[in-house]
Amino acid sequence: MNAAIEFFKRNDVMEVNSMNLAVDIHITSHGSSWLWTVFCLFGVSALFHVVAYALTNSSQKGLKKTLLVVPIFLHTIMSVAYFTMASNLGYAGAPVEFHGVTTSQNLGFRQIFYSKWISYFLGFPWVLLLIELTTRSAFSEGDLLTRLISFFQGWIIKILALWVLVLALLIGTLIVSTYKWGYFSFAVAALLLGQIYIFINGLQAWKHSPTKLPLIAIFFSTFIWILYPIAWGVSEGGNQIQPDSEAVWYGILDLINFLVLPIILTWSAIKNLDNESFSKGWHFKKNEAVEDPEKEVGETPRHSGDTAVAPNGVPVDE
Repeated sequence: MNAAIEFFKRNDVMEVNSMNLAVDIHITSHGSSWLWTVFCLFGVSALFHVVAYALTNSSQKGLKKTLLVVPIFLHTIMSVAYFTMASNLGYAGAPVEFHGVTTSQNLGFRQIFYSKWISYFLGFPWVLLLIELTTRSAFSEGDLLTRLISFFQGWIIKILALWVLVLALLIGTLIVSTYKWGYFSFAVAALLLGQIYIFINGLQAWKHSPTKLPLIAIFFSTFIWILYPIAWGVSEGGNQIQPDSEAVWYGILDLINFLVLPIILTWSAIKNLDNESFSKGWHFKKNEAVEDPEKEVGETPRHSGDTAVAPNGVPVDE
């Protein structure tokens, strides 16, 4: 612990990767240290799932082993993003509309981490994949094609909704005028649409789910997604809080939605779902068994009055 504290005390990122002189509202070494902490948490989780994947016997776990790929890729994406932000890289300077946060230079250019929004664009589909698998573990009724279409249709609709959220807020950060709040409205509408679909699927799955913890985690996490546009409104959009506070706000939300939620959903699926649950979406109806022509046929019962014929060498009773 002391070693970690000393490491953060000598955080010299701001000296090595110095700020663009045109950007006067930016993170400090304290904000960088927090971003390094989040990076470490995502990195440790990614390594843990790599080891778990390598140690899992595919012949025993079957298709469930592939679930470990989701946190591996997701947490790797988030690790790279937070490494970039902690290193004071991957940002641009955007002029602010409001001057709630000011500096001695009073240039009015705020640091915008576009690398964060790129990670959201790449990371949300993996989270939504786990949510879709959890809420539609048995898929829908019908044949194979119907089940697959239903699954991918629900997944893609949710992806598009969250992509609109991410892209609208990213575009809004680069606009100085009040028109940025139009993109904010688009983002909120898309988020509500995605939440509605997730809650509908979750409520349908509630009746049939053997365990409620994954669904509770989904309801909680998706409900607090509304804090993302609120964070944007008081930071990149409204310039009312310092970039260090912005980093803490987004960091906590990201740890909940991209670290804790995927871990709960992944390991809950591995523990509670068997290979038969997965095969329901990929299995065709088997044909009825064909009678074996060589199967031994039982003795046909005699009708009344028939004469019994004894085998050779056996006397017949008179």
